[in-house]
Formats: sequence, structure tokens, C-alpha cells
Amino acid sequence: MLIDVRVLSVIQALYDAATDESLWPKALQELTDITGSQGASFWVLDSSGPPRLPTLITYNFDLGFVKKYMDIAVPLDPTVQYLIRHPDAPIVHDGLVITERDKDRHPYYDWHGRHSDTRFRLVGQVRPAPSVQAGVALHRARRVGRYEVEEIERFSLLNRHLEKALSIGYRLGALGAVQQSTTELLDRNPAAVLLLDEHKRVVYANRSAEELRSKGDGIHWSTDHIGALRKQDHDKLHGLIAQALSAVASPDGCGGVMQTGRASGKRPYVILVCSLSRQFPALTSVRPAVCVVITDPDAQKPLPEDRIQSVFGLTAAEARLASLLASGVDIRSAAEMLKITYGTGRVRLAEIFHKTETRRQGELIRLLLTTLAT
Repeated sequence: MLIDVRVLSVIQALYDAATDESLWPKALQELTDITGSQGASFWVLDSSGPPRLPTLITYNFDLGFVKKYMDIAVPLDPTVQYLIRHPDAPIVHDGLVITERDKDRHPYYDWHGRHSDTRFRLVGQVRPAPSVQAGVALHRARRVGRYEVEEIERFSLLNRHLEKALSIGYRLGALGAVQQSTTELLDRNPAAVLLLDEHKRVVYANRSAEELRSKGDGIHWSTDHIGALRKQDHDKLHGLIAQALSAVASPDGCGGVMQTGRASGKRPYVILVCSLSRQFPALTSVRPAVCVVITDPDAQKPLPEDRIQSVFGLTAAEARLASLLASGVDIRSAAEMLKITYGTGRVRLAEIFHKTETRRQGELIRLLLTTLAT
């Protein structure tokens, strides 16, 4: 029996892309070519709230159109709505979603037609976790015509491999396994740790952060907001978050450090704001961009210096500095506490980066908090 080498190439590309997101453009190109399509996309759909696509990687689409689609059109898209209602349907095509006559009267397709000549869509998907769906969508222009029954059947063969590939990616941690283990470690840390996305929404809070919120003593937060008791503290906090989100954030990845007053009159909380890496696995719906660490100077226990020294091969002096940084102290204040110059502190920090294989202060603090939580 002859085996189509092009099909084998597409199958291999799907498995490769599922574990390395940088390879999705190549996989999408091969899918587009073999199916007679004009474009393709790999997507992750989060339906835990209003529908959104935290991941959308496209091939042969104008980037301006993609941005507009993400910003305004996702909730209006009938195919997205159908996918949410039918998360276990492996194959979805236009005939299941909407008639051609209804397309002509639908506001989404009116908008779509003014920005793209694609008209028909064929989707293969898998649901690797509750409220999370992922898959590929093939797109055809009106002039080429819709996907016929025979083409849908052939695509279903490829989709079986897509399902397996995405399942493998999930088991390897691309979706949730690594995130779960990380949050369990963060929950054991005495510092309050909040992770914010690029819209300043709280996407994760550890157990200490939940306890801090329940006290209502100077810091308050909800899913879509974080704030401080006093206006000047509130404004400064959001300024640090904006700085961490900014493309011109400091090279060490730290948005800054501050103190905030408390209604109880106890010593102020110390708040450290750090930017996190912008490189995320494609198969995830939670994308933290900023880490906010809140410490109570009356209750906080620093990470044990001997463990830091042992795990990462640091000198005693470097371990002392790393412990202070992890407790929410900025580099300048840490240098003063250690009675060294700021320049010496920067040199030691650079050596710590080298030994821990991190590049920014935000990465270092996250590593310490997750690796050495007690």
C-alpha cells in the first residue's frame, strides 16, 4: 500500500508542534497546503467566563485582522459559540454551525467579509481540561468553495493524530500539569503571591494571599482588581504594575518595591512587583505577566539561606542576598541591610542569575518561591 509522504509529513508536524509552540506555523502551512485551504490557525479556547482565545497562532492571515478579531469579534463568532456548546465534537464545519443564507445576514460575517476573503471553516478540536478546548481551524475563500463531505472525512483522519498530539502535549505539562505542581508549591509559601495577567487581572493567588485578603488590613483584591487602603499607596502599586508590564521595564525584571499602610496600625506590608517571562506554552489559558509578592514584616520568615546555598551552589553571601530578594526586599535595600555597596549587590545578583540560570529578578524570585517553599 502506498503511503502519501505529504500526509506523514503533516502528521509529524502536528506532533512536533504540540510539544514546541514555535513549530505551529510550519504545521499550519503544511495543513493548509494538503487540504487546499487559504489559511489555518491553532487556537486555545477558554470558556470558563466570557469566551476568549488566550492562544491564537495563524498562518496566512493579516496580523491586523487577527488583532481586530481577538479584540472585538471572538464573542460574536458563531463557530466559537458552537464550539463552546459542543466541546466534545471532534470535527466542526460550517454545515453544523450556520447556513449560507444566515451567514449573509449575520453581523459577524458582515464584519468578517469586510476584513478577509475567507468564508468557510473546518475545525478539529480536543478538550484536554474542563473549560479548555484546543484545535486547528482551516479556512477557505468563497471562490474556492466549502469543504465537501469527502474532504471532511479525510481531515478527520488527520484530526485523530491532532487529538493524540495535543493529549501528549497536555501530559507533558503544556496545559496544566506543571502549573498545578507550581501552584501547590506556591501555596506552601508564607508570602502572599498574586499572579496578574496583562490586563492586571488576578489569575492566581496562593493560600497566603487568600488569608491576607480575609484580614482586610490594607490590601484588597478580587479577580479583576487589586488595590491598597490609601490612595497614594494604591496609585503607587498600580504604577509599579504598569512599569512591570511596560516594554521598557528594567532589565532585572523588577517593577519595584513599596510599603503600604494598614488599618490595624501594624508595620506596613512590603510589596514587590516583578514582571514575568512573556514566553508561554501555547496550550494554556492562564498567562501570568506580573508577580506581586506581599510580605508582613512581623510574620515573614525568610527562605533558609543554607538551603538556597545548597540547592543552587551559591556562596553564603549570595544566599543571604537571594533570601532577602525572595522576601520582598529590593536590591538597593538588600545591599544596605547587608552593609555592602549597591554595585557589589548588582555584581552578586549577576552571579546568582548565572548559577540559577535565570536572567531577570522576577524569574529568580519565582524560582526561589516555588523551589524552596516550606
